Amino acid sequence: MRALITGVYGQDGSYLCEQLRDQGYEVHGICHSVLSDTSKRIRRELEIENKLPIEHYESLYDYDAMERLILHIQPDEIYHMAAIHNSAESADNNLARQECQLLRNNITATQNILSACSQISRQTRIATAGSCLMFDYSDTVFQNEATQFEADSMYGIAKITERQLVEYYRHRGLYASMAILYNHESHRRGERFVTRKISKGLRDIINGKVDSITLGGIDALKDWGYAGDYMKAMRLMLKADEPEDYILATGKLHSIEEFVSECAKQLHVEDWRKYIKIDEKMISRKIKGTLRGDASKIRQELGWEPEMDFGQLVTEMITDGGRIRV
Repeated sequence: MRALITGVYGQDGSYLCEQLRDQGYEVHGICHSVLSDTSKRIRRELEIENKLPIEHYESLYDYDAMERLILHIQPDEIYHMAAIHNSAESADNNLARQECQLLRNNITATQNILSACSQISRQTRIATAGSCLMFDYSDTVFQNEATQFEADSMYGIAKITERQLVEYYRHRGLYASMAILYNHESHRRGERFVTRKISKGLRDIINGKVDSITLGGIDALKDWGYAGDYMKAMRLMLKADEPEDYILATGKLHSIEEFVSECAKQLHVEDWRKYIKIDEKMISRKIKGTLRGDASKIRQELGWEPEMDFGQLVTEMITDGGRIRV
């Protein structure tokens, strides 16, 4: 079996690469020729474990390049995990251009993969990554696959459009599905993510590298799960007889304050509040309702259950996946 993973040196793509290599797959991965610091760190881990993919550097935004690559690899499965998550990832300082780039690049990449497969590789099964931010303007307190999409962010809007593309090609006979992923974390998260900022930041405070951590707030509630568990779910999705979209979530809420407190407890940091500074200007968006996923459908249909609980997730992050003793 052959698999192609986009964003292979991101958090999610790397877990898929590991898991698929363990299953005996020939794994191909699309990545940038120049890697970010986070991607370099992830690549080193895969290299140490002897689980590197076969690397490709084609642009996801070039249809002809994607068609040639898919025709060359002839993958049984494609996991499309690459995305620009927010305007901060753009090198352009103009907000309007940043938002245009986010929309254009995310949608174009998904369209190119789906369209190429529909033309030259119709046997390929495709899983794309959605996001709970597809519901970030919803006033619901629980979301499932029947909940109406209502986005108030460019990323959420892009993901809704990608979901429509998935449905369009699925109706035309392509095996295409979307996993609507709620917050899923691990030590492989980039440092701009609040969980990594906290878990690494508290460790750096202990080691005398920094004096404090600045956060936008600690009241927000999150449905946090473990990235490795969610990638197992995506693999299950492509084994199903028919393509379906699934919510991937724990259904359990924890505040950022709880996350800080649990990290501090496990790291034996007393009076952690004195190390936390609040700067509300750092809050990029405010969620209208509560993003809490109902994963009943995938539990009932595919038998998936998240294995790592909240406390274990914190342990995974503060120990860098068990590599650091605390």
